Amino acid sequence: MRKARATALCGVTAALSFVLLLGTTAFPVLLYVLPIVTGFFVQVVSDTAGKGSAVSVYAVTSLLSLLFLTEKEAALAYALLFGYYPLLRDLLHRLPRFVRGLLKLLLFNAAAVATELLAAFVFGVPWENDYGRYTALILLALGNAVFWAYDYVLGRYRPLSRRFSRILAKRFRLP
Repeated sequence: MRKARATALCGVTAALSFVLLLGTTAFPVLLYVLPIVTGFFVQVVSDTAGKGSAVSVYAVTSLLSLLFLTEKEAALAYALLFGYYPLLRDLLHRLPRFVRGLLKLLLFNAAAVATELLAAFVFGVPWENDYGRYTALILLALGNAVFWAYDYVLGRYRPLSRRFSRILAKRFRLP
C-alpha cells in the first residue's frame, strides 16, 4: 500500500511540475524561473519518497515537457539542469569545496550551452543576437550569477524542504 501512495505522490508532483512548465507558454518572461521552481519539487519528492521516486518524477516531467511544451528552451533547461540538479547537489556537497565549485561551474556552463545549441539547431528556436557580438558571453555570465544564487537558495531551502516532506509523508502515510 505504501508503494501505491508513493506512486500517487510522484504522479501528482510530475503533473504539477508539467503544468507549471506549461505556464511558460502563457508567460514567456518566466522561461527560466519556472524550471527552477519545478526543480524544488524534485528535492521534496526525494526527501519524502526517496531518490528513486525523485528520479522518476524528473524523467516523466522531462519527457512530457520535451514532447508537449511549445517553449522548448524551458523544457531543455529543466531536462538538462534544473530537474536533476537538486539530487546531484547532495552528492556534490560530499566533495572538497574547490572541486565542488569547479564541477558546479562546469555543469552549469555545459548545460547552458547545450540548451541554447539544442534549442537553436534541433528545435528551431530563433537565435537572437541583436545586441552585439558579446551578447552571448554577457548572458552566460549573468546566467552563472543566477545559477550561484539558485544554488545558495537551494541550500537555504533544505530545512524547509525536509519539514514539508515530513508533512507530505504524514499526509500520504509514507515511512
